[in-house]
Amino acid sequence: MILMDIYDEILAALQIEDHVMLATIIATTGSTPAAALSKMLVKQGGIVSVGTVGGGCMEGDVLLHAQRLTGTGRAEIFTFHLNEDDIEHGLICGGSLDVLIEPIPRNYVPIFQRAKSIRDTGEDCILATDLRNDGSIAGKYVLAGTDPGEELASRIPHLTIIEDTLSKVLRRHETSRLSLPDGELVLEPIPGCPSLIIFGGGHVSKYVSRIAALTGFRVTIVDDREKFASKERFPEAAATLASDFVESFSSLAITPSTYIVIVTRGHKHDEEILERALGTAATYIGMIGSKRKVLTTFDHLREKGVTEETLQRVHAPVGVEIGAVTAEEIAVSIVAELIAIRRGSHSSIRHKSDDLKKVYLQEKRNS
Repeated sequence: MILMDIYDEILAALQIEDHVMLATIIATTGSTPAAALSKMLVKQGGIVSVGTVGGGCMEGDVLLHAQRLTGTGRAEIFTFHLNEDDIEHGLICGGSLDVLIEPIPRNYVPIFQRAKSIRDTGEDCILATDLRNDGSIAGKYVLAGTDPGEELASRIPHLTIIEDTLSKVLRRHETSRLSLPDGELVLEPIPGCPSLIIFGGGHVSKYVSRIAALTGFRVTIVDDREKFASKERFPEAAATLASDFVESFSSLAITPSTYIVIVTRGHKHDEEILERALGTAATYIGMIGSKRKVLTTFDHLREKGVTEETLQRVHAPVGVEIGAVTAEEIAVSIVAELIAIRRGSHSSIRHKSDDLKKVYLQEKRNS
């Protein structure tokens, strides 16, 4: 299963066509069928579309507007009000959304390549569109931080305004529109893809990889068996590495945006990997296994001098408690925990950690 990446689609289309049209939801209020930053690429002169901005009649209208604007070189922002009573057309959300429909010419290829490159490293960036009142686009820029650069700064009356706005866009991951004397600046955040390293290429890993890739993680598979760390087995993974588990750490880029899931075929491998993982800056470290296995592993690491504070970083047994039984269900519970960490929702995870600690203290009292 190969997953669709809208930036890959844009770059591939521009290898064949002189220009394509791109529709992006840049603002929403109330209940809407698609989230802000959802995109739909319209190519082949308006005949083919990829991605979605919500479906239904509204998406049909977006497609018609994109077809009308094709070849004009102009962009427009359209506001759609979704009537709760309009059941006939399939949109009863009741909210409203703004959609930017713009031409993407071939000379924008370096811009989208840079945005994709930054995103794929796990870093956030901003795509800035300088939109004039007549619908022309004066420029498009990729900003890796809060410095707008000389060319863009020259368009802004007060530099502190743009710096404050860029900071807010990066912090909140929300689009911002900044008024200019002859138009506006549309500032769209492109969140970095969090990196997920899965140690072990077994049955559970297959489904963790698929679901994680679907939800925006850039997956790397590590296994010491070549047939279990292959592109054929994990077509959605960004990379596969056939290597000794411990030795693989020397070739892996692990940063504060990296997530690690340990699901190998043996306790010994899991313990060795966990010990190495705890020496990295990874934001998440999860290990599969029963509570008994986890407690035993923790005891071994304590004997090696690993502190309680360090062990608190480990999410084990891995996954949100949903009563999972099958490999597919276990994968859902694991990715649900990754998403909870990414989105800052930790309540169920804290409960699991406290539960494990109670078991450990009870065993210490009984020993």
